[in-house]
Amino acid sequence: MPIELQAYQGPEHEPFLWEGTGTAAVLVHGFPGTPAEMRPVADVLHAAGWTVNGLLLPGFGRDFARIDQYSHKEWQRAVERAAAQLRADHDRVVLVGNSMGSALAMAAAAGGSSDALLLFAPFWRAYSRWINAAFPLVGLFLHEMRPFRTANFDDPQFRAGVHRFLPDADLNDEETPEAIRDLSLPISALGEVRKAGKTGYAKAKRVRQPVTIIQGLEDEVASPEMTRAIADRLPNLTRLHMVEGGHDLTLLPAAYRDAIVEIITGFVDNVNAMATAGE
Repeated sequence: MPIELQAYQGPEHEPFLWEGTGTAAVLVHGFPGTPAEMRPVADVLHAAGWTVNGLLLPGFGRDFARIDQYSHKEWQRAVERAAAQLRADHDRVVLVGNSMGSALAMAAAAGGSSDALLLFAPFWRAYSRWINAAFPLVGLFLHEMRPFRTANFDDPQFRAGVHRFLPDADLNDEETPEAIRDLSLPISALGEVRKAGKTGYAKAKRVRQPVTIIQGLEDEVASPEMTRAIADRLPNLTRLHMVEGGHDLTLLPAAYRDAIVEIITGFVDNVNAMATAGE
């Protein structure tokens, strides 16, 4: 009997709202992420006294089996709604995005949904130009893909990643890796991720709020080269921080934690200084 995989079932994947005062932050996860990837950053912001809202985008988390029923426009509207709700009770609202979430944050900010942005590894297109160009054609012939079909289950980093969205999976049971290899992802969902990135890139020039970017030098998903390109489009870029690390910086990996926390704390100080100057 095939085993049934239950993804994103843990409480860490649920949305959260931790109350603070003055400034509020909407934290926007990436694809195929959840608020779990934003919790370490939220801890730092909340410790500084901010309200933090860990947003769960429509179709993600426990609802991921229905991801193909949602569009990038619905994800963007979710960000805008969350910012508007916090605006009612807070002096300032900040958007904090990761990967695709950074693209959604830029698109929302272009419409005036925040006072400042903190972006981690802003994804806006596939690193390979030919993959990006060929994607619309691929979508005509393929309806789904199996991203883990050739996965190396002996890789500790991959196993750790699997346990983040399948915490109860027994990877030592020979049936479990096979079930994971058979997991499919709708091509249409990847198309919406691509559209979210393109929209964020297109609207970057209209983002007037101050923007701080944190980018990993070893990131193979949102590459430093791609991030420099989008940074050049931002009219009010405060700082582009190139740091050691890959595409998991919001998890504050131990090897780079202190450096990333220092940048986040500096961002908090800058936003607070903006507020003081405006009083």
